[in-house]
Amino acid sequence: MSQLKPFIVFVLLALCACTAASAPLLIKINRGAASTALYTAPLSAGRPLVLDLSASAITTPCSSGTTTTTVTLSANTTNGANPLSPVSFAATATCAAAPSGAAGIAGLGRSSASFPAQVASTQKVANSFALCLPSDGRTGFSGNGVGAAIFGGGPFYLAPPADREAITTLLSSPVPLRQPFAGNPGYFVTATGGIAIDGSVAAAGPLVVGLSTTVTYTQLRADVYSRVIAAFDRALGQTAKVAAVSPFELCYDSSKLGSSLSGYSVPQVDVLLEGGTNLTIVGGNSMAQVNPNTACFAFLKAASSTAGPPVLIGGFQLENKLVVLDNAKQQLSFTGYLPARGFSCSNFNFTKAG
Repeated sequence: MSQLKPFIVFVLLALCACTAASAPLLIKINRGAASTALYTAPLSAGRPLVLDLSASAITTPCSSGTTTTTVTLSANTTNGANPLSPVSFAATATCAAAPSGAAGIAGLGRSSASFPAQVASTQKVANSFALCLPSDGRTGFSGNGVGAAIFGGGPFYLAPPADREAITTLLSSPVPLRQPFAGNPGYFVTATGGIAIDGSVAAAGPLVVGLSTTVTYTQLRADVYSRVIAAFDRALGQTAKVAAVSPFELCYDSSKLGSSLSGYSVPQVDVLLEGGTNLTIVGGNSMAQVNPNTACFAFLKAASSTAGPPVLIGGFQLENKLVVLDNAKQQLSFTGYLPARGFSCSNFNFTKAG
C-alpha cells in the first residue's frame, strides 16, 4: 500500500494541473481614442498588444537579423464572471515593428500561430474566443473604454447583478465562416440576402462580409455604399439633417433624434447573413457623435472597389455586442446591441473571485 501512495499523489497532482490549465483565459480590452481607435490588451508584461482579427500571428519588435522570438504573455483564468488566478505562458512571436503606443500585435486570425491558437495549445482549451469590445461613449450611451475577452470557451457574464443570465445565452444561431480570399487569415461570412434598411433590401446579396478590429467604421464597396447611403437618407428624411462632417456623408442634429436604450432612433441596418441570421445595427452602433450637437451615419466608402470584401464591419459597429469566433467549428455567433438589454461590455467584473 505504501508503494501506491506516491503513484496516487502523482496522479492527483496531474489531474489538478490538467484542471487548472483547462480554464479559459480572460483579458481586459482597452479602447483607444476616437477616430484612430485601436483595441489593446495588457498581455506582454502589462504592455499593450493590439488586437487584430485580420493578423495571423503574434508580432513584436526583435533584435536585428531574427525572424521569430519567444515572448511571455500574461492573463488570468476565469469562470466567465471574474478573474481567478494569473497565468503566464510562452508564445512564439514573429518579428515586426509595433504599432505606435503598443508593444506589438496579438493576431486573432485563423492561423496556428495566432494568439487564440497558441492559447488553445498551451492552456489546453478550445480554439474559440469571445470579444466584448467597449464603447467610449461617443454616442452618448454606454461605455467607458474598457471591455473584455475570454479565450477557450465557457460562459460570459456582465455585472451587475451577479444573478443575471450569462450573455452567451443571447447569442445568435451560428453562421458558417468562409474563406473567400486565399491565404487571408481574417474572418468572413456571407450576406446571402444583402443589406436592408428598415426592413427593405438596399443592396442585394450575396455579399462577402469581413470583420475588423483595426478599421474603425464599417467600409462598403462603392456600389454597395451608394445604395445603403441613399436608402438610409430616404428612410430618416430631411428634418434633422445638417451639413456633412468628414469623413461622413450623412449627419444630423442629434437633439432632433429620439433616443432609447438602443441609441439614437434611426433606421435599422440589417446585414442578412447565410442561414437567415441577421447582424442588426441599431443607432448605438450606426451613429457616431462627432460633436455635442451632431451625430453621423458611421459607414464609409471603401478606398478600393476591388481589394477586400464588399462589406468590412468595423470596430465601432461591433462595440457593445458579444462576438464569438469558434475556430474549431468554423462558426461566428453574436448578440444584439447589449445596452438594449441592460448590459454593457464595460461592465465585466475584473475583481478577482474570492
